[in-house]
Amino acid sequence: MRSILFRSVMIITVIGAILPMALLWDNEEAKAQEAGTPMELNRISVYLDEQFSLSPLPPDSTEFQAISIPNGFIRDGLFGYSILPIGHLYWKDVGIWNTPPLRETINLGGEVRVSVYATRGSESGSVSCDFWFYIMRGTEVLLKLEAMSKTLQSGIDTEVVATSRFPSGNDTTIEAGNTLSLMIQARCNGGATLRFGSTDLDSGFTFGSNSLQLANIFMDREKITVEYRDAFMVPWIMLYTELKVDGVILPNEQIMSQINPINRTREIIWERESPPANYEVFISMSYHYSGINNISETKVLTVQKPYVSRIDMIKDILGQVLLYTLLGAIIITAMVLFSRYRKGVWNRRFRELPMALQDESKHRKKKAWKASKKERRREERAGRKERKERDKGEDTGEFSLFKRKEPPSSRSERSRGIILDAENVDEIEL
Repeated sequence: MRSILFRSVMIITVIGAILPMALLWDNEEAKAQEAGTPMELNRISVYLDEQFSLSPLPPDSTEFQAISIPNGFIRDGLFGYSILPIGHLYWKDVGIWNTPPLRETINLGGEVRVSVYATRGSESGSVSCDFWFYIMRGTEVLLKLEAMSKTLQSGIDTEVVATSRFPSGNDTTIEAGNTLSLMIQARCNGGATLRFGSTDLDSGFTFGSNSLQLANIFMDREKITVEYRDAFMVPWIMLYTELKVDGVILPNEQIMSQINPINRTREIIWERESPPANYEVFISMSYHYSGINNISETKVLTVQKPYVSRIDMIKDILGQVLLYTLLGAIIITAMVLFSRYRKGVWNRRFRELPMALQDESKHRKKKAWKASKKERRREERAGRKERKERDKGEDTGEFSLFKRKEPPSSRSERSRGIILDAENVDEIEL
């Protein structure tokens, strides 16, 4: 009896010790599994475009595209046998519109609103239509929206609207390389037309996404650089961009752009002169030309004066002084050397003049040497002319490939023939 009582007490004691621990363990697990705050997404719209494409850029023309909505009423009789004039309505495919493969992974979330425009077309009267809209990741359906019992009248563009929501948490993703697609199906009791692609008929859908993101803003003395990511890779010149510095809008005509391959962003650059100071910079970007559903950011950026130590300042000053000193020394040395060279040339020329002119001034000696050079050239021309006439007179009629040329006289002989002696010094006109 005692052993049974002892065992019962032990079992009750162990259960009493384990039970609070189990309850505490469950509470800790529950706390750890609490849902976090979902990421914030920006509202964007994508629009039906030509060639069954989707674009985040809104239409900018009044010309619209059109595609037919097939008649879904088929007279197939009773149980598929055309014995009785009985018909049924069937769902018909209208089309699938796709974006290009995304460059970056994007998240989708929040409310989704599909808005398309349809009309009866050229036929008279009206038709009743039901619509299904499928938002897809490639061929995988992410969300289905319905718009039922819509009456379409001839010649009137009727807006067909359907709304729904993505799952909470904003963790629905479309990975880079995949496409965002919209498939439309309709069930109509007659033919109709879907219109899109114009400013008045901007068929498409709106949802939350982070496809357009501001990465960073930089500013220095020469420019302001904004880094951003765009999963749709829209040309930057087609985006809405606005930049304000201390409340002053910078003109977009100054924008340049380049790709940063390191962090896979695009850079748009506004060139400007920025003295050292603090600046309040506001940037706004959007796919829509009006700036609707834009992303924006405001930062206070500091442009600092470059720090230069005293040692570097002294080095710069000494370097500039030495540079200009060296340049001046080179110029002066070149001038002195050239002057000496010219002086040596004229001294050699003066030695060719007669002794009677050696005591004259440099100006008179230069003038005399130039006159003698002119006379020497005149005599050389006369001598060449005389030899040419003599050769013509001695021509025997024999052909010779090479004619013998008289060896040129040496410089000393020429100078002896030209140097003026004391008797004809007075004949040179000075």
